[in-house]
Amino acid sequence: MRNNKKLPTDILNNFLKSHTKCFVIEWNEDEFECSDSFQDLTGYTCSEISNLPFRHHSLIVEEQGEQIYKSLSKLDLDNPHVCEQLDYEIISKDGRNIWLREIINYKTHQNGSKYISLLFNISDFKNHELELNEIINEKTELNQSKDKLLSIISHDLRAPFSSLLGFAEILINEPNLPQEERNEFLQYIFEASQVQLQMVNHLLDWTQLQSGTMKFNPQRLDIKDIVDNCVSVLTGSVMRKEIVVKVIGENGIYVTADERLITQAISNLLNNAVKFTPSGKSITVTIEHFKDSMIEVVVSDEGVGIEEKYHEKLFKIDAKFTKIGTDGEKGSGFGLPLVKEIIEKHDGNIWFYSEYNKGSEFHFTLPKSDDTILILEEHKELQSIYSKLINDRYSNYNIKFCKNGFELLNEVLEKTPSLLITYHKMPLMGGIQVVSSLRKKDTRNKVNVIVLTDNISDAEKKEYKNLKVETFLNVNLTTEQLDGALRKILT
Repeated sequence: MRNNKKLPTDILNNFLKSHTKCFVIEWNEDEFECSDSFQDLTGYTCSEISNLPFRHHSLIVEEQGEQIYKSLSKLDLDNPHVCEQLDYEIISKDGRNIWLREIINYKTHQNGSKYISLLFNISDFKNHELELNEIINEKTELNQSKDKLLSIISHDLRAPFSSLLGFAEILINEPNLPQEERNEFLQYIFEASQVQLQMVNHLLDWTQLQSGTMKFNPQRLDIKDIVDNCVSVLTGSVMRKEIVVKVIGENGIYVTADERLITQAISNLLNNAVKFTPSGKSITVTIEHFKDSMIEVVVSDEGVGIEEKYHEKLFKIDAKFTKIGTDGEKGSGFGLPLVKEIIEKHDGNIWFYSEYNKGSEFHFTLPKSDDTILILEEHKELQSIYSKLINDRYSNYNIKFCKNGFELLNEVLEKTPSLLITYHKMPLMGGIQVVSSLRKKDTRNKVNVIVLTDNISDAEKKEYKNLKVETFLNVNLTTEQLDGALRKILT
């Protein structure tokens, strides 16, 4: 049987004290009373709120409180079932944003009439709702982009095939075609096929990065080595156009990056620079530190530049912007969106400056690789000796100690160190196994290795040398011997 007896306000207040998500307020133009929990939530006392022009509605953001407060006067107060529900956001005394749901009733008492408001803290719900709406908007925008992208792809893949098939048909059916025309048709088929293959490859890579199916293997890389290799690949194109390419930056600036992906990104930017730079002009690649934890690479050219009206299209996969190069070079139009995806995959940023007929600068950042010395040493006394020596004389290096071979191997596979110091003989696992695993990741043999041993065969030493290990020290080495070895490697 339902009990229709109203719950007294004081009982309700006591109940709400133990429920921080629920609050009760009694108020009118002359009085204001609220539960203790509401005062705790907002940081304001009842007396402070009662002195506000619109009571608790004065706390609503964007000055909507007056409108809400005045709209309550329009309620049909003669209707005993009148009830109003409002959702709004307030700012607490300490600056926190809080979402409330207020259910308002108008009640007549012996001592007068009051509004009785039951409020609920719905911040968690609203935050989830806002996050969900953001996700929905992102997905909607992504779907629209994909629809537009599919339209572009279907057009760009289909259109060239008409010409390709047409030229191929002529070559097949016209055996007496002059050799000059035949070569011209073959050259067109070759160039058009290259562009189409480039577009398909770019799209496949972009799709794999978007879906997370592409293998991502970040490691410690000397960024100048990567840039130099990318420049050397373009030697033929650069020589044909008589363009000068300058690389400004020193070796020894390390980043944490996937070698294949970052090579692809830099190659795409350099290819574009060569494509849009006239003969006799220059391209400059600058490598420098950017803030504390990032490295910046800038690819600048003296090329044709990009008109401002096209700037917003450059990195959008669904906008496809492409231009013919200064020597008639063609591109897929999907290279820069792919570069952007690669850089952001590395937690970096990419941006550009370009002025029409003056040139362009493309900037991107990559996370700097920490200089870490990874040491197998479980004894505290020896750890202290290592720490004191390295901190005193090589303070720019971080130190990581491992207690056993398995822990060392996990560290090696997870993060490439600058220097590895390992024992040759370890329980269940040898130093050769650890170094071998390291080299599978450190394909350029950039990581120096010191092996500590008191007994090693010529065959074992040969195995180490095949793994590019040159430094062997006795397990009972002195501080001076350790310092000498470190000095040769780290300075």
